[in-house]
Amino acid sequence: MNDREILIGTRGSGLALAQARLVAGALESAGWIGRLVIVQTEGDRRAPDTAWGEGAFVAAIERALLAGEVDLAVHSAKDVPTGEDARLQIGAFLPRADPRDVLVVRADSRNRRLDDLPAGSRVGTDSPRRVGFVLARRPDLVVHPLHGNVDTRLRRLDEGETDALVLAAAGLDRLGRGDRVAERLDLDVVLPAPGQGAIAIQIRRDDARLAALTSAIDHGPTRLAVEAERAFLEASGGGCRAPIGALGTIEGDELVLVGGYVRPDGSAVARDRVRGPVTDGRRLGAELAALLGPRLPDVAGYDDVLAASSPERPAARRRRVLVCRAADQAGELLDCLEALGMNGVLVPAIAVEPVASRGKLDRAARDLSTYQWVVVTSVNGARAIVSALGRSAPAPGAPKWAAIGDATRNALQNAGFEVAFVPGRAAGVAIGADLPARPGDRILLIRGDLADQELPDALRNRDLQVDDVVAYRTVEGPDQSRALLRRAIEAGPLDAVLFTSGSTVRGLLALAAAEPLLDVESIPAICIGPETAAEARRLGFLVLAEAPSRGARVLAEATARALAAQPQEIP
Repeated sequence: MNDREILIGTRGSGLALAQARLVAGALESAGWIGRLVIVQTEGDRRAPDTAWGEGAFVAAIERALLAGEVDLAVHSAKDVPTGEDARLQIGAFLPRADPRDVLVVRADSRNRRLDDLPAGSRVGTDSPRRVGFVLARRPDLVVHPLHGNVDTRLRRLDEGETDALVLAAAGLDRLGRGDRVAERLDLDVVLPAPGQGAIAIQIRRDDARLAALTSAIDHGPTRLAVEAERAFLEASGGGCRAPIGALGTIEGDELVLVGGYVRPDGSAVARDRVRGPVTDGRRLGAELAALLGPRLPDVAGYDDVLAASSPERPAARRRRVLVCRAADQAGELLDCLEALGMNGVLVPAIAVEPVASRGKLDRAARDLSTYQWVVVTSVNGARAIVSALGRSAPAPGAPKWAAIGDATRNALQNAGFEVAFVPGRAAGVAIGADLPARPGDRILLIRGDLADQELPDALRNRDLQVDDVVAYRTVEGPDQSRALLRRAIEAGPLDAVLFTSGSTVRGLLALAAAEPLLDVESIPAICIGPETAAEARRLGFLVLAEAPSRGARVLAEATARALAAQPQEIP
């Protein structure tokens, strides 16, 4: 193999190959040779008339990348789950194409605008987001599932199987089929999917050569916009199948982020926008999600809207799983449940708030070099210490970092801090016993206000000097989640509830206490670790399974295994 040759992993569809050739062209302009390697994905292997799950077009190419079979992977940015594997990163985005959705009709049709379609016209799409926004604009249309690659869908349209299609503009344009576009839909009609129109180039995190290479072709404005959109998606608790839209645009030195949610039947829509410095994309995404949160329509079970008119879908309903994690941390878990064929129903049983006084945390950040270890017990703690370091001017010197759970490790590593130790079990007692520290070492322990003394006591019993810093406070049973819980239960049976901490167990019971008719204790539970499971049992829940670590994939897989062993009524 030529040492200037780069193996590009891609799907084999016409659109995927067109996108991969754009990447190859960008590499060649930088003096490299790109060779395409076709990888068949789960989405390619699905039956033609079935909907794809979260990450269906991504996972197989990621496996090939991790195995060293390809040097980089090419994805449509909108297909990449927000919970990216910690061993991988997006090395570059190419300049974005038109991010909008478009209406496509037959060549002989006189009605070439969405507003002009006759009542009762059939509109085909495979996207719950498009379904919701189209019905919000035109509730008199009949939206139905229509899957397949672009050419297949165009053929089915021309054969009379449907009256119109709603597709991504970028796909048609890249295939040279822009002549089929009847109308490019304004943002006030259909908001695009986060990342739509952008090509993401994924590399291994530890590959310095590819990191340098891809940074040379990275399009900064596209990265800034897409990362803000994905931050909004993650904070909203959705995946790429969710009826959530967003688009970021750069205006001078500011980023304007527009986002919105829609109920799958189009009966409720919430939209808003925020703006701020171009470097504050993650904050703007979280801010927009919080702004829209009180207006969030119930999006649970959105695939049912498409399935209702599809006789090919199996009779058994999808399992509904209640997710109690804080809203801004639930995205990856919801994605993984979706990929495994379950509907995650988000009802945040806790809310996380900063401590009233950050003085102790900021002092610890400034004195970071005086510690041998920083121990972080949760994603919230990771975010708090990273934020404190951004406010402070720490002295030179780097301690080692330890984290409980994969999600906490990923949050730290994504912020640029290498994690040296993660215990085998997602429990404080494990890190207390196994942290590879020496007697006399100074330990900075970053935790929440509800944590008990077991971990600091275990560390001090080993002659370690522990500074125990409360970095955030947890609110159990936040008022804004009461209506979400009521709607989740009214929408149909819940097959399981996922608890990620003892506070989520107590928070769910606090929410249910305000609604006496809600019997949440009868919902079987899947828990992270023995401590959470013990709290769930103590408070009356039947625990079906314990996940050995905090990783979203591990928890989703434990849920799938547990529910597979449970009988299900077929409606």
